[in-house]
Amino acid sequence: MAALAVLIGALALTNQSLWIDEGSAALKAMEPSLGGWWQALRSEGNSNLQLIGELFYLWGWEKIFGNTEIALRASNIPFFVGGVLALAWGLAPRRRLQTAVVLLVLTNAFLWYYLSEARPYLALFCFASLTAACLFRSVRASEECLESTFWFHLFCIGIIGLCATSLIAVPWALGALGAILYGNGLNRTMRSALRCKTSSILFIVTLGALGLYYLWTLQVGARASDVGRTGWANVGFIFYELTGLSGLGPGRLALRTNGIGELMRFVPRLALGAIALLVLIVSALIELRGQAKRRHLIFFLFAVVIPFLVVIAAGVFAHMRLVGRHLTPLLPFLLAAMAFGLARLLEKPTIWTRATAFGTLAVVLVSALEIRFGPHFRRDDYRSAAAVARTALDAGEKVWWLADVSTGRYYHVPFGSPQLTVTPDLSGPVTTPDLVIFSKPDIYDSSDAVRHYLTANGFTATQILPAFEILKRSPVR
Repeated sequence: MAALAVLIGALALTNQSLWIDEGSAALKAMEPSLGGWWQALRSEGNSNLQLIGELFYLWGWEKIFGNTEIALRASNIPFFVGGVLALAWGLAPRRRLQTAVVLLVLTNAFLWYYLSEARPYLALFCFASLTAACLFRSVRASEECLESTFWFHLFCIGIIGLCATSLIAVPWALGALGAILYGNGLNRTMRSALRCKTSSILFIVTLGALGLYYLWTLQVGARASDVGRTGWANVGFIFYELTGLSGLGPGRLALRTNGIGELMRFVPRLALGAIALLVLIVSALIELRGQAKRRHLIFFLFAVVIPFLVVIAAGVFAHMRLVGRHLTPLLPFLLAAMAFGLARLLEKPTIWTRATAFGTLAVVLVSALEIRFGPHFRRDDYRSAAAVARTALDAGEKVWWLADVSTGRYYHVPFGSPQLTVTPDLSGPVTTPDLVIFSKPDIYDSSDAVRHYLTANGFTATQILPAFEILKRSPVR
């Protein structure tokens, strides 16, 4: 199982260009000293301060494996393997259910996409899977778990891992703690913790330290980007991504540019995916209908529903655009629910139910393969844009760079050159450039001032790259 997860993880990796968030993480990982790493993180002062565990891990990984795109993204493979093994353990001893959840994890398009991104989402998946697995075991055999030091230590690792990886995962950690307290009662939970006094003290101290650290990051102004807002469409898009259907639809850049209407071109494929997903959901509801009791519903209300609502509310009130990756800790619960439906279909003796099961797996596998190999899922092409900038500067041209500076530095854009201007100030006289490298206007030209200037001065796009326009001035006739 672990070997298969390693192979799938390796297959999902790409050497595509790093994009904005990856470039920022890569530059910090390339700092030669831990002090330099912290100084780079502290001087940036944004929400990366709240990804402390993952960025520290990536810094250490880079020292061993290097800083190429593949090397940095390969840091996700251990977490992918850990998530697979955790969910398989959590749904034991039903062998068919274990098989179902492993198949769904290995073919999930969301995980394939973020396997190939040097960011914290596979780490979140791993620790969320470990926490969820402990919750599943507790629901099935609470007394056995309370007596097990192995279970207790795994649960503590999952909670601390969630909290250390990202501030946005803290509600899920608190929800898991609330579910355990509800399911087992305060006294029984305390007795279980006292069996491992040293571990319990370390657990409390670590959580306290992380809590103080996150309070400090909020005090110094670390916040997520306020580009975009969260609405009902975002909530739907979160489930669209997490359930693995996104490979059947348009690429992310096209969605960003053209909005939800871009989905209309993919309706037949998305309808097929929705049918496959609906089959699994209905099958899961039938399977769980006779097993779920009121206490189970309240247990998972603490573990899943309340954290989900808290994160959505935080996105709304903090004016942050939430997408699937921000709800990564929800994914193990979705995959487990879908696994119940798939296992039920696989256990039925009729050829039609088994054909339906394999058909749904085929659909999600196609979605994952599209995510990996589909050209419309390519990331922002900073590598090619940087090469264009370097060539123009070497030729003595004046260049405007309206894109991320950190990722540009990773690709050796010479920002110290007097011929290169980053986000020009158009409030006064400016020197007209020979070449403009323009990415994501909603971020780098939110007022449309640059776009108006370029249009007024006869600039047209001469080359289109993923997330980039290369513009030159049309010759005067």
